[in-house]
Amino acid sequence: MSQTEIDTSSWFIISTKPKQEFLAEQALKSMGANVYLPLYFKKIKKNKEKVEVISPLFSGYLFAQFSVVDMYHKIRYTRGVKSVLGNNECLWTINSKKIDDIRSREDNGIVSMKKSDDKFKSGDRICIDEGDFDGWEGVFYEELPDNERAIIMLTNVSYSSKLIVLKKYLRRK
Repeated sequence: MSQTEIDTSSWFIISTKPKQEFLAEQALKSMGANVYLPLYFKKIKKNKEKVEVISPLFSGYLFAQFSVVDMYHKIRYTRGVKSVLGNNECLWTINSKKIDDIRSREDNGIVSMKKSDDKFKSGDRICIDEGDFDGWEGVFYEELPDNERAIIMLTNVSYSSKLIVLKKYLRRK
């Protein structure tokens, strides 16, 4: 494959400066590069409540197609760009099929994340990340018949105690 073919069809991986993915995306687009910054809804805690915010799927990275010969130096020194990943011998690329796969999971420009129906096993170390016991830690003991609640053994109290909590509040530690 010639250098020109590689330049126009390859997706290069761009590392951005911290929290500057959107700035880098706009700057690269204004230079004529084809840019893809996959986004998703990220749950964060704000004032003790979980809220969804639009966030880059790959924090600190985005993808761009451009002519290396014509634009590499400009791209490398664009606002918000930290580096184009690779080394002196070659730049790293990502297959167009991978980009298409991510795009196929988009709904209105936002990547739909697969629901992780966590199956905890007895003995798994867990943390409660919501509700009245937010921040408490324990060991998964058993799932209750309703499949929505579980019994955990608390580990951050001075005595051994069982607690029944909603499974959706649990995450692996």
